[in-house]
Amino acid sequence: METWEKETFSEAQNDGADFVVFFFTPMCGNCQIASRLVDVVLEADSIHSNVAKVDLNYVPDIAQSLEITSVPALVKFKNGEPKDLTYKLHDATAIFEFLYSE
Repeated sequence: METWEKETFSEAQNDGADFVVFFFTPMCGNCQIASRLVDVVLEADSIHSNVAKVDLNYVPDIAQSLEITSVPALVKFKNGEPKDLTYKLHDATAIFEFLYSE
């Protein structure tokens, strides 16, 4: 997963792109585990190529606007707009189902 800065995230939203963002904080142990699980799912099935991660410490305004209450979190965007959010990142199956659900 590529790490995006606030500017890259904003550009993707403004361009109306479809993408998924993994929100995390560096000191979060569950975030480290979930990040590895997301990587495993992406490596196993590369349909979702536009998945990035964003450090929530640097985008508190985005966290507030998306109503993210904890990390790790995955947010799915369609046409640049948030469509779905999950905190269920405890296993690869849950992540796979979230990434590939419509």
